[in-house]
Amino acid sequence: MAAVVNAARLNSAPPRGLLPDGTVRTTGWLVIGDRQISSGVLLGLAFFLVPFVTAPWSSVGVLPLFTAATGYGLWKLFTAVLFPASRAQNLGACPAYRLAPGQDVRLHGEIGPVARLVDVGLHGGGVVRIVISGGTELWWTADRAVQLVRLVD
Repeated sequence: MAAVVNAARLNSAPPRGLLPDGTVRTTGWLVIGDRQISSGVLLGLAFFLVPFVTAPWSSVGVLPLFTAATGYGLWKLFTAVLFPASRAQNLGACPAYRLAPGQDVRLHGEIGPVARLVDVGLHGGGVVRIVISGGTELWWTADRAVQLVRLVD
């Protein structure tokens, strides 16, 4: 069953933000405990605060609502059109020796780009050879903690 799922994932449509080297650009998140806060929400919040810093408080009115919407809209334009990126949900870490082809993993801890694994092989000396979809080879120690992810879009 797992082999069927992995094969289906390898043959699925490419994710948004797929780069030539096989990595997938992902949108940013602020992780607080188990909660993920989208960078789009953070940018909207930052734009919400701009009128309070740049204009007299008595003339702010509803302007923060418009600036927040503008900030979020710019983030959406950036991550959907200009530099496409996928949303990814962290599923938990596992040691590198337990990885399998077809899985999506974070390359740098809990954040950053995602790579889809094409080939995984355990070699002597406790080293795992990883090949990602763009053909890049990575050599990781067998006990390295690797964050598994699910691409949302």
